[in-house]
Amino acid sequence: MMQSAHTATAGLDTIAAIATPPGTAGLSVIRLSGDRAVELAAAVFTGADLTEVETHTVHYGRLEDADGRFVDEVMATVFRAPRSYTGEDSVEFSCHGGTVVTQGVLESVLARGVRHAEPGEFTRRAFLNGRIDLVQAEAVADLIHAQSRDAHLASLRQLEGVLSTHVRQIREQLVHAASMLELSLDFVEEDVAFMTPGDLQRLIAGARQQLQRALDSFGSGRLIREGVRVALLGRPNVGKSSLMNALLGSDRAIVTDVPGTTRDFIEEAVLLRGELFRFIDTAGLRATSDTVEREGIARTHAIARQADVVCLLSEAAEGKAGHGALDILTQFERSDQQVLRLYTKCDLIDEVECAALSNDGVPVSVRDLTRLEPLRDALVVIAQGMRAPSELGSVMVTNTRHAECLRKSLEGLRRAEAALVEGRTEEFVALDVREAIDALGEMIGEVTSDDVLNGIFARFCIGK
Repeated sequence: MMQSAHTATAGLDTIAAIATPPGTAGLSVIRLSGDRAVELAAAVFTGADLTEVETHTVHYGRLEDADGRFVDEVMATVFRAPRSYTGEDSVEFSCHGGTVVTQGVLESVLARGVRHAEPGEFTRRAFLNGRIDLVQAEAVADLIHAQSRDAHLASLRQLEGVLSTHVRQIREQLVHAASMLELSLDFVEEDVAFMTPGDLQRLIAGARQQLQRALDSFGSGRLIREGVRVALLGRPNVGKSSLMNALLGSDRAIVTDVPGTTRDFIEEAVLLRGELFRFIDTAGLRATSDTVEREGIARTHAIARQADVVCLLSEAAEGKAGHGALDILTQFERSDQQVLRLYTKCDLIDEVECAALSNDGVPVSVRDLTRLEPLRDALVVIAQGMRAPSELGSVMVTNTRHAECLRKSLEGLRRAEAALVEGRTEEFVALDVREAIDALGEMIGEVTSDDVLNGIFARFCIGK
């Protein structure tokens, strides 16, 4: 079902959820939203009459369950529609932290007829009530899950509406062009043109160039949001798992002397000097008859092709010949892919030999952690080189769905330009421009489907 954005949620049931992480803490917050949020919150709150207080005010009192039993001392904050996160009447109870207290407050509220919120339902209501658009809604989830300072800043800019405003302005230009084309069709017999072909071509070309620049930022935006994928490749027992554990600072991968221990890939994120990386420990590359190990090696091949950086590991004692024996560089190298040659166990060779290897790659040792610093330096330089320094201050696309919508819009505009060059009628040009407009509308949520919304908000935590 396709629906227009900003469909008011008035009349929907009142929802509630714990908005803070579970466990022992100084405070917990239980959030309510809906037409009856204030009324139902007042039913469990003893203190000020919440139904009579002003919006954006905080009140101290006692919270009681359905049987009148004291649950906790709380602070109740009231937000009246439309000046709330969801655009509905909302109340937030701040209580003492801890599982028992927090759950007790939530159960007291639910017993009054409030429904437990689904993942992302508060933000979904904010979107449906026009408080935010779909790009901003997704930015909320990205902000919560941000794992680096750059990802945090990029999410904040999208939450502020930088990308949405940019796309909306381009969409409005295209709507104007489509309107002029369709108006010309109404007066086709009078041979009246409301926009010259030259003006129309310039408008479409300008919109296409702006969208292309936004799409071009996705490569950098993806790295900021998801991290730089670094695949560790090499033969069995070369030290891939040990290196990954040392970089993570924990024993995440199993390390043994038995070749072929790693039969599937292990992926973990780590922050190095502010840059987010996703290290992937892969199955050792060798000829084998073991069915499970062969499947792991096949997955290693796929991962290597998708990685942003491939680290080829060989033992320092083998020298440069160790990499030549792998014979895998040509299989995985792409023009946009960085390759680092790592020489492991360099503590087992002398300093002269180690220095010679550093001309060709990066010697590392997990027994002497200072030997990992050159690798960290090299990875950070690579990550920083994958994007321009100014990109965080400009329009940036970090979301795969947004990139796909931009591609669809660009395809429509390219067809429209081709139709103009071929001298086709306004009807064909208008159809292609409308497809471009619809793709941008899908991106910001002007028109979207329930399936898209369900997929987006399913990744939210409950209570947000």
